[in-house]
Amino acid sequence: MLDWVESLRSLFTSEIDCYTRLLELEGKKRIAIHGADGKSLELCVKESYHIMVEASELERIRMKTIEDVYEKEKFEKGESFITLSHFLNQLDRESNFKLKGFALELKTIVSQLKEAIIINEKLLKTRKDFLKHTTQALEEQTKEKVYTSHKQPTRRGQSQKAAVILNATA
Repeated sequence: MLDWVESLRSLFTSEIDCYTRLLELEGKKRIAIHGADGKSLELCVKESYHIMVEASELERIRMKTIEDVYEKEKFEKGESFITLSHFLNQLDRESNFKLKGFALELKTIVSQLKEAIIINEKLLKTRKDFLKHTTQALEEQTKEKVYTSHKQPTRRGQSQKAAVILNATA
């Protein structure tokens, strides 16, 4: 087996591992979003950042390795930039067979990760909108008129103090 094939297999495996860890973190983020657990969400985001940096570096190395193979094996460059599909089509049957499964697995996990990220962004937006509408409703409630038995209608905050509700379980 050619040494660059084994090198690419190793790079694919490492990238797949990174993206799998990112997908797991997106699952943890979703749980944190549902539970309104900002601290857990923050920890997941920080950990995700480090893994994304690692994945980006692995991708850079993989693309550099593929470019080197193009030069070494004198493959035909059909486009201005190299795509993984084009590269795999240039390979001999055995090398293609050994790498195609890894490439498909990488593509699948990246697609799943993209979907998870989109879902989490929508959940965060929904949570943010809910919080915004709740605070607006509370602000509106403080502006409504309050009637007392011995005075004219007054607004809360002017001469009468609003009731304070405490959460005893907090």
